[in-house]
Amino acid sequence: MCSPSTSDVRFITFVNTTYIQAENLETVFDILLKIEVGVLVFSWIEFLYLFYLFVIIRAMHFNLTFLFMNYGGQYFFSMLSRCLIVWQQLGMDPDDNLHQVIIIANYLRTIGLFIAMYILPIFMIERCLATFLVKNYEKSRNIWASLLILSIFHPLVFTSAIAYIHCWLPVVFHVISFFIVNVIGYIGIHYCSSYNTKKHQKFYSSKCFSKVSYGLSERFQLAENIKMCNVLKKVQISIFFFNIGCCSILLMDHFKIDMMIIYWSYICFNFFCLAYGITVPIILYSALPEWQKETRRLIFLCIGRAHVEEEPKSTFGEQMIYNDATMESNIYFTQFNKTTE
Repeated sequence: MCSPSTSDVRFITFVNTTYIQAENLETVFDILLKIEVGVLVFSWIEFLYLFYLFVIIRAMHFNLTFLFMNYGGQYFFSMLSRCLIVWQQLGMDPDDNLHQVIIIANYLRTIGLFIAMYILPIFMIERCLATFLVKNYEKSRNIWASLLILSIFHPLVFTSAIAYIHCWLPVVFHVISFFIVNVIGYIGIHYCSSYNTKKHQKFYSSKCFSKVSYGLSERFQLAENIKMCNVLKKVQISIFFFNIGCCSILLMDHFKIDMMIIYWSYICFNFFCLAYGITVPIILYSALPEWQKETRRLIFLCIGRAHVEEEPKSTFGEQMIYNDATMESNIYFTQFNKTTE
Protein backbone atom coordinates (compact mmCIF):
# COMPACT_ATOMS: atom_id res chain seq x y z
CA MET A 1 0.00 0.00 0.00
CA CYS A 2 1.09 3.61 -0.45
CA SER A 3 2.70 5.29 2.50
CA PRO A 4 4.32 8.65 3.28
CA SER A 5 7.63 6.89 3.91
CA THR A 6 7.86 6.02 0.24
CA SER A 7 6.66 9.40 -1.06
CA ASP A 8 3.20 8.07 -1.81
CA VAL A 9 4.48 5.42 -4.17
CA ARG A 10 4.70 1.67 -3.83
CA PHE A 11 7.10 -0.77 -5.42
CA ILE A 12 6.71 -4.50 -5.72
CA THR A 13 8.31 -6.17 -2.66
CA PHE A 14 9.94 -2.99 -1.36
CA VAL A 15 11.39 -3.83 2.07
CA ASN A 16 12.27 -1.14 4.60
CA THR A 17 15.57 -2.32 6.11
CA THR A 18 15.15 0.04 9.06
CA TYR A 19 12.12 -1.97 10.15
CA ILE A 20 14.11 -5.20 9.77
CA GLN A 21 16.85 -3.81 12.00
CA ALA A 22 14.29 -2.74 14.59
CA GLU A 23 13.00 -6.33 14.72
CA ASN A 24 16.57 -7.67 15.20
CA LEU A 25 16.29 -9.77 12.05
CA GLU A 26 19.11 -8.13 10.17
CA THR A 27 21.34 -11.24 10.27
CA VAL A 28 18.66 -13.54 8.89
CA PHE A 29 17.72 -10.97 6.28
CA ASP A 30 21.36 -10.58 5.17
CA ILE A 31 21.79 -14.36 4.82
CA LEU A 32 18.69 -14.57 2.63
CA LEU A 33 19.94 -11.67 0.52
CA LYS A 34 23.31 -13.36 0.00
CA ILE A 35 21.57 -16.58 -1.06
CA GLU A 36 19.50 -14.51 -3.46
CA VAL A 37 22.69 -12.99 -4.89
CA GLY A 38 24.07 -16.46 -5.60
CA VAL A 39 20.88 -17.50 -7.36
CA LEU A 40 20.87 -14.22 -9.30
CA VAL A 41 24.39 -14.96 -10.59
CA PHE A 42 23.30 -18.41 -11.78
CA SER A 43 20.20 -16.92 -13.37
CA TRP A 44 22.34 -14.29 -15.10
CA ILE A 45 24.57 -16.98 -16.65
CA GLU A 46 21.49 -18.91 -17.73
CA PHE A 47 20.04 -15.78 -19.31
CA LEU A 48 23.21 -15.08 -21.31
CA TYR A 49 23.25 -18.63 -22.66
CA LEU A 50 19.56 -18.42 -23.49
CA PHE A 51 20.17 -15.20 -25.40
CA TYR A 52 22.97 -16.94 -27.32
CA LEU A 53 20.60 -19.75 -28.32
CA PHE A 54 17.94 -17.29 -29.44
CA VAL A 55 20.39 -15.40 -31.64
CA ILE A 56 22.40 -18.29 -33.08
CA ILE A 57 19.93 -21.19 -33.32
CA ARG A 58 16.71 -20.84 -35.27
CA ALA A 59 14.33 -23.10 -33.40
CA MET A 60 11.11 -21.15 -34.01
CA HIS A 61 9.64 -18.46 -36.21
CA PHE A 62 11.34 -15.05 -36.12
CA ASN A 63 8.34 -13.35 -34.49
CA LEU A 64 8.14 -15.91 -31.71
CA THR A 65 11.89 -15.62 -31.17
CA PHE A 66 11.59 -11.83 -31.06
CA LEU A 67 8.79 -12.01 -28.50
CA PHE A 68 10.72 -14.44 -26.32
CA MET A 69 13.77 -12.17 -26.49
CA ASN A 70 11.56 -9.30 -25.38
CA TYR A 71 10.36 -11.52 -22.55
CA GLY A 72 13.95 -12.28 -21.58
CA GLY A 73 14.89 -8.62 -21.93
CA GLN A 74 12.53 -7.57 -19.16
CA TYR A 75 14.06 -10.23 -16.94
CA PHE A 76 17.54 -8.87 -17.69
CA PHE A 77 16.59 -5.37 -16.51
CA SER A 78 14.61 -6.80 -13.62
CA MET A 79 17.67 -8.79 -12.46
CA LEU A 80 19.93 -5.78 -12.88
CA SER A 81 17.56 -3.63 -10.85
CA ARG A 82 17.26 -6.29 -8.17
CA CYS A 83 21.06 -6.51 -7.90
CA LEU A 84 21.25 -2.77 -7.21
CA ILE A 85 18.48 -3.03 -4.62
CA VAL A 86 20.19 -5.96 -2.89
CA TRP A 87 23.48 -4.05 -2.93
CA GLN A 88 21.81 -1.22 -1.04
CA GLN A 89 19.97 -3.54 1.36
CA LEU A 90 23.22 -5.30 2.27
CA GLY A 91 24.51 -1.99 3.58
CA MET A 92 26.95 -1.32 0.75
CA ASP A 93 25.71 2.25 0.46
CA PRO A 94 25.82 3.60 4.04
CA ASP A 95 25.79 7.25 2.95
CA ASP A 96 22.76 6.71 0.73
CA ASN A 97 24.58 8.08 -2.30
CA LEU A 98 22.58 5.83 -4.60
CA HIS A 99 19.18 6.97 -3.37
CA GLN A 100 17.97 8.19 -6.76
CA VAL A 101 19.49 5.18 -8.52
CA ILE A 102 17.65 2.83 -6.16
CA ILE A 103 14.36 4.60 -6.87
CA ILE A 104 14.94 4.17 -10.62
CA ALA A 105 15.86 0.52 -10.02
CA ASN A 106 12.60 -0.01 -8.14
CA TYR A 107 10.69 1.58 -11.01
CA LEU A 108 12.43 -0.65 -13.58
CA ARG A 109 11.93 -3.80 -11.54
CA THR A 110 8.25 -3.12 -10.99
CA ILE A 111 7.71 -2.44 -14.70
CA GLY A 112 9.72 -5.55 -15.61
CA LEU A 113 7.65 -7.71 -13.28
CA PHE A 114 4.45 -6.32 -14.77
CA ILE A 115 5.69 -7.34 -18.22
CA ALA A 116 6.29 -10.86 -16.90
CA MET A 117 2.82 -10.95 -15.33
CA TYR A 118 1.08 -9.89 -18.54
CA ILE A 119 3.31 -11.74 -21.03
CA LEU A 120 1.27 -14.88 -21.67
CA PRO A 121 -1.31 -13.53 -24.18
CA ILE A 122 1.29 -12.17 -26.63
CA PHE A 123 2.43 -15.70 -27.49
CA MET A 124 -1.18 -16.71 -27.99
CA ILE A 125 -1.80 -13.77 -30.34
CA GLU A 126 1.31 -14.58 -32.37
CA ARG A 127 0.22 -18.20 -32.82
CA CYS A 128 -3.29 -17.05 -33.76
CA LEU A 129 -1.78 -14.84 -36.46
CA ALA A 130 0.31 -17.78 -37.66
CA THR A 131 -2.88 -19.83 -37.88
CA PHE A 132 -4.80 -17.12 -39.71
CA LEU A 133 -1.94 -16.44 -42.16
CA VAL A 134 -1.25 -20.12 -42.71
CA LYS A 135 -0.53 -19.76 -46.43
CA ASN A 136 2.57 -17.58 -46.20
CA TYR A 137 3.44 -16.92 -42.54
CA GLU A 138 6.37 -19.32 -42.40
CA LYS A 139 7.82 -18.16 -45.71
CA SER A 140 8.70 -14.68 -44.45
CA ARG A 141 9.54 -13.01 -41.17
CA ASN A 142 6.36 -10.94 -41.06
CA ILE A 143 8.09 -8.71 -38.53
CA TRP A 144 5.10 -6.39 -38.56
CA ALA A 145 3.21 -8.97 -36.48
CA SER A 146 5.59 -8.89 -33.50
CA LEU A 147 6.00 -5.11 -33.75
CA LEU A 148 2.23 -4.67 -33.77
CA ILE A 149 1.82 -6.94 -30.75
CA LEU A 150 4.54 -5.17 -28.77
CA SER A 151 3.34 -1.69 -29.78
CA ILE A 152 0.01 -2.49 -28.13
CA PHE A 153 1.39 -4.59 -25.28
CA HIS A 154 4.08 -2.29 -23.88
CA PRO A 155 2.03 0.91 -23.52
CA LEU A 156 -0.71 -1.00 -21.72
CA VAL A 157 1.76 -2.71 -19.38
CA PHE A 158 3.73 0.47 -18.68
CA THR A 159 0.52 2.33 -17.89
CA SER A 160 -0.62 -0.45 -15.57
CA ALA A 161 2.76 -0.52 -13.81
CA ILE A 162 2.81 3.25 -13.31
CA ALA A 163 -0.77 3.07 -12.01
CA TYR A 164 0.40 0.46 -9.48
CA ILE A 165 3.45 2.47 -8.42
CA HIS A 166 1.50 5.70 -7.91
CA CYS A 167 -1.47 3.98 -6.27
CA TRP A 168 -3.97 5.08 -8.89
CA LEU A 169 -5.71 1.72 -8.70
CA PRO A 170 -6.09 -0.74 -5.81
CA VAL A 171 -3.93 -3.85 -5.62
CA VAL A 172 -7.01 -6.04 -6.05
CA PHE A 173 -7.61 -4.56 -9.50
CA HIS A 174 -4.09 -5.44 -10.64
CA VAL A 175 -4.27 -8.96 -9.21
CA ILE A 176 -7.62 -9.62 -10.91
CA SER A 177 -6.30 -8.27 -14.22
CA PHE A 178 -3.20 -10.48 -13.91
CA PHE A 179 -5.42 -13.49 -13.33
CA ILE A 180 -7.80 -12.74 -16.21
CA VAL A 181 -5.00 -12.06 -18.69
CA ASN A 182 -3.17 -15.27 -17.77
CA VAL A 183 -6.32 -17.36 -18.04
CA ILE A 184 -7.08 -15.88 -21.48
CA GLY A 185 -3.54 -16.63 -22.66
CA TYR A 186 -3.64 -20.14 -21.23
CA ILE A 187 -6.99 -21.03 -22.82
CA GLY A 188 -6.08 -19.31 -26.09
CA ILE A 189 -2.95 -21.42 -26.64
CA HIS A 190 -4.90 -24.62 -26.00
CA TYR A 191 -7.64 -23.57 -28.40
CA CYS A 192 -5.11 -22.61 -31.07
CA SER A 193 -3.34 -25.95 -30.67
CA SER A 194 -6.61 -27.85 -30.86
CA TYR A 195 -7.72 -25.95 -33.98
CA ASN A 196 -4.45 -26.58 -35.83
CA THR A 197 -4.43 -30.24 -34.83
CA LYS A 198 -7.97 -30.81 -36.10
CA LYS A 199 -7.21 -29.02 -39.34
CA HIS A 200 -4.06 -31.07 -39.81
CA GLN A 201 -5.89 -34.32 -39.08
CA LYS A 202 -8.61 -33.36 -41.52
CA PHE A 203 -6.07 -33.28 -44.30
CA TYR A 204 -4.88 -36.81 -43.55
CA SER A 205 -8.41 -38.16 -43.45
CA SER A 206 -8.80 -40.84 -46.12
CA LYS A 207 -12.34 -39.65 -46.83
CA CYS A 208 -11.67 -36.04 -47.69
CA PHE A 209 -8.02 -35.67 -48.69
CA SER A 210 -8.95 -34.71 -52.24
CA LYS A 211 -11.19 -31.87 -51.01
CA VAL A 212 -8.58 -30.10 -48.91
CA SER A 213 -7.63 -26.78 -50.49
CA TYR A 214 -4.17 -26.14 -49.02
CA GLY A 215 -0.83 -27.37 -50.29
CA LEU A 216 2.58 -28.39 -49.05
CA SER A 217 3.57 -24.99 -47.62
CA GLU A 218 0.32 -24.74 -45.67
CA ARG A 219 0.80 -28.23 -44.34
CA PHE A 220 4.28 -27.29 -43.19
CA GLN A 221 2.94 -24.20 -41.45
CA LEU A 222 0.25 -26.26 -39.74
CA ALA A 223 2.89 -28.68 -38.51
CA GLU A 224 4.96 -25.76 -37.20
CA ASN A 225 1.91 -24.28 -35.49
CA ILE A 226 1.21 -27.56 -33.74
CA LYS A 227 4.86 -27.99 -32.76
CA MET A 228 5.19 -24.49 -31.29
CA CYS A 229 1.79 -24.65 -29.59
CA ASN A 230 2.96 -27.82 -27.85
CA VAL A 231 6.14 -26.03 -26.79
CA LEU A 232 4.17 -23.02 -25.56
CA LYS A 233 1.76 -25.23 -23.64
CA LYS A 234 4.69 -26.57 -21.64
CA VAL A 235 6.12 -23.11 -21.05
CA GLN A 236 2.81 -21.47 -20.26
CA ILE A 237 2.02 -23.91 -17.46
CA SER A 238 5.07 -22.69 -15.54
CA ILE A 239 4.35 -19.04 -16.43
CA PHE A 240 0.74 -19.41 -15.34
CA PHE A 241 1.68 -21.18 -12.11
CA PHE A 242 4.32 -18.65 -11.07
CA ASN A 243 2.21 -15.66 -12.08
CA ILE A 244 -0.73 -16.83 -10.02
CA GLY A 245 1.59 -17.53 -7.08
CA CYS A 246 3.19 -14.08 -7.30
CA CYS A 247 -0.20 -12.41 -7.65
CA SER A 248 -1.46 -14.18 -4.54
CA ILE A 249 1.48 -12.82 -2.54
CA LEU A 250 0.92 -9.29 -3.84
CA LEU A 251 -2.69 -9.51 -2.72
CA MET A 252 -1.51 -9.40 0.89
CA ASP A 253 -0.87 -5.67 0.43
CA HIS A 254 -4.62 -5.19 0.29
CA PHE A 255 -5.22 -6.48 3.80
CA LYS A 256 -4.22 -5.07 7.17
CA ILE A 257 -1.59 -7.58 8.22
CA ASP A 258 1.40 -7.28 10.50
CA MET A 259 4.22 -5.61 8.57
CA MET A 260 6.67 -8.38 9.40
CA ILE A 261 4.37 -10.97 7.83
CA ILE A 262 4.15 -8.82 4.71
CA TYR A 263 7.94 -8.54 4.56
CA TRP A 264 8.31 -12.31 4.86
CA SER A 265 5.83 -12.67 2.01
CA TYR A 266 7.97 -10.22 -0.01
CA ILE A 267 11.02 -12.40 0.59
CA CYS A 268 9.04 -15.41 -0.63
CA PHE A 269 7.98 -13.37 -3.66
CA ASN A 270 11.60 -12.58 -4.55
CA PHE A 271 12.62 -16.24 -4.40
CA PHE A 272 9.46 -17.16 -6.30
CA CYS A 273 10.52 -14.77 -9.07
CA LEU A 274 13.99 -16.31 -9.15
CA ALA A 275 12.51 -19.80 -9.44
CA TYR A 276 10.26 -18.44 -12.20
CA GLY A 277 13.20 -16.94 -14.09
CA ILE A 278 15.27 -20.12 -13.82
CA THR A 279 12.52 -22.66 -14.53
CA VAL A 280 10.96 -21.16 -17.67
CA PRO A 281 14.20 -21.27 -19.74
CA ILE A 282 14.83 -24.86 -18.63
CA ILE A 283 11.36 -25.93 -19.77
CA LEU A 284 11.79 -24.05 -23.05
CA TYR A 285 15.19 -25.67 -23.55
CA SER A 286 13.84 -29.17 -22.87
CA ALA A 287 11.13 -28.66 -25.50
CA LEU A 288 13.48 -27.59 -28.32
CA PRO A 289 15.73 -30.33 -29.77
CA GLU A 290 17.69 -27.73 -31.76
CA TRP A 291 18.89 -26.10 -28.54
CA GLN A 292 19.79 -29.45 -27.02
CA LYS A 293 21.83 -30.35 -30.08
CA GLU A 294 23.76 -27.06 -29.88
CA THR A 295 24.40 -27.60 -26.18
CA ARG A 296 25.82 -31.06 -26.84
CA ARG A 297 28.04 -29.59 -29.55
CA LEU A 298 29.38 -26.94 -27.17
CA ILE A 299 29.98 -29.51 -24.42
CA PHE A 300 31.97 -31.73 -26.79
CA LEU A 301 33.87 -28.67 -27.97
CA CYS A 302 34.76 -27.69 -24.40
CA ILE A 303 36.03 -31.16 -23.46
CA GLY A 304 37.98 -31.45 -26.71
CA ARG A 305 36.06 -34.34 -28.23
CA ALA A 306 34.67 -34.52 -31.73
CA HIS A 307 30.92 -34.23 -31.81
CA VAL A 308 29.39 -37.13 -33.74
CA GLU A 309 26.24 -36.12 -35.53
CA GLU A 310 23.21 -38.37 -35.49
CA GLU A 311 23.04 -40.91 -38.26
CA PRO A 312 20.68 -39.86 -41.04
CA LYS A 313 17.34 -41.55 -40.93
CA SER A 314 16.51 -44.06 -43.61
CA THR A 315 14.70 -42.72 -46.65
CA PHE A 316 13.56 -46.10 -47.93
CA GLY A 317 10.14 -45.70 -46.38
CA GLU A 318 10.17 -48.37 -43.69
CA GLN A 319 7.91 -46.16 -41.60
CA MET A 320 4.99 -44.82 -43.60
CA ILE A 321 2.17 -42.59 -42.45
CA TYR A 322 -0.30 -44.83 -44.20
CA ASN A 323 -0.38 -48.57 -44.55
CA ASP A 324 -1.75 -48.13 -48.04
CA ALA A 325 1.11 -46.91 -50.27
CA THR A 326 -1.32 -46.02 -53.05
CA MET A 327 -3.19 -43.62 -50.79
CA GLU A 328 0.11 -42.07 -49.71
CA SER A 329 1.10 -41.46 -53.32
CA ASN A 330 -2.30 -40.08 -54.29
CA ILE A 331 -2.33 -37.58 -51.45
CA TYR A 332 1.20 -36.43 -52.16
CA PHE A 333 0.72 -35.87 -55.88
CA THR A 334 -2.71 -34.30 -55.39
CA GLN A 335 -1.18 -31.66 -53.16
CA PHE A 336 1.87 -31.30 -55.37
CA ASN A 337 -0.33 -30.55 -58.37
CA LYS A 338 -2.24 -27.93 -56.38
CA THR A 339 0.95 -26.11 -55.45
CA THR A 340 2.07 -25.99 -59.07
CA GLU A 341 -1.21 -24.76 -60.50
